[in-house]
Amino acid sequence: MRVFLISLFLIVFSLPVLAVAQSEAQVIDVLDVRGPISDYTVEYVISSLEKAAREGSMLVILQIDSPGAVTEDVSSLIQVIQASSVPVVAWVGDAPADAFGSAYALADGSHLMVVAPGSTLGYGPEVTLIGSPSNTDVEMIGTEDRLTTSPSLGDLVVSLDSMMFETASGQVTMDTAELITNEDGEQRNRVTPQVRFSEPSLIARTMSLSLRPEAIFFFLTVGLAFVAFEIYAVGPGVAAATAVAPLFLAGYGLTVLPIGWGLAVVLCSMWLLTADFQRGGFGILSYFATALLFVGGLFITATRPEMPPPVWATLIVTIGIGLFYMFAMPTVARVRFTSSTIGREYLIGETGKAITSSVNGELLVEIRGARWRASAHRESEIQADTGVVVEGVQGLYLEVRPVADLA
Repeated sequence: MRVFLISLFLIVFSLPVLAVAQSEAQVIDVLDVRGPISDYTVEYVISSLEKAAREGSMLVILQIDSPGAVTEDVSSLIQVIQASSVPVVAWVGDAPADAFGSAYALADGSHLMVVAPGSTLGYGPEVTLIGSPSNTDVEMIGTEDRLTTSPSLGDLVVSLDSMMFETASGQVTMDTAELITNEDGEQRNRVTPQVRFSEPSLIARTMSLSLRPEAIFFFLTVGLAFVAFEIYAVGPGVAAATAVAPLFLAGYGLTVLPIGWGLAVVLCSMWLLTADFQRGGFGILSYFATALLFVGGLFITATRPEMPPPVWATLIVTIGIGLFYMFAMPTVARVRFTSSTIGREYLIGETGKAITSSVNGELLVEIRGARWRASAHRESEIQADTGVVVEGVQGLYLEVRPVADLA
């Protein structure tokens, strides 16, 4: 009991000392600036800089991997950085990382720009690093004297030791590493400050998902496919409700990024796919629409050359949509329309004609002047304008055979 009380006493009275020591520890804040720079990104960086200044952080590092900006507020952010009392270092990494357009301007507007070997800068002016993360002997084309290289974040922090920065509040000298000796006698540098990582809010990260052409193409086609699916699905609007989220993200992306002529092609392709399915299946028109969809996806936004959509990603989405219309749509339509329905038995024995040729056993027929979706034996191969007779009713589907088969 005595040991327990003594231990409790020591813990309680050591807490204030630990709190003071923790508050006095030097902190380096690493901010995640990856992906297109949006209004959310600018707000996140500015609020993080204000927090760093308020809490007395030693340094702020912007970890950049961005194809460019989709906002005009980058210049305002650069002004905030240059007026900051806390030094701001931009690190383009981990390799391979990019900093194009306004992302390059943001890196260049920091107190120091550091690039991981194997990364690429460009469009303001053109700067290219040739090499790999393991190769420190890189060739830098068109760089400034203030540009340095560092393959990793840890190497960057160590390399900043004893470096001086001119900030809005005066000169600041870095104390980021100390030389220690291992048990085997080998000396190495150890990072002394606490490194604190942060990233944008969940809402900002979610909205940033749609700020790439391939993401807009994915969300838009998936949302429209769910809307078409709802027409034939069983249930109280589940598919339509599911379509809201991807369509919202696609709409947000289209309001931020410049729209390309491919958007009209994508919308037309989705309409053709749905119309061809309504006509009776996945036919030649659907294959043409799928090919057209791929072309539209490549030019859905006018963001070249900074953000061209990857061909492989566009191709995968296109194939997925094509398979959806080829297999999923007929399956759900068959499930819905084969549910029990009363009141159409009077059609049994009636004759009419096929409006469309049978595709996978499904076709459109006209009985008593009304058009019905019908099913037939796959071996029947009913052609358009062939006479048919109704043999049964399954939900909204009529079971038919060619008149010649009953002769």
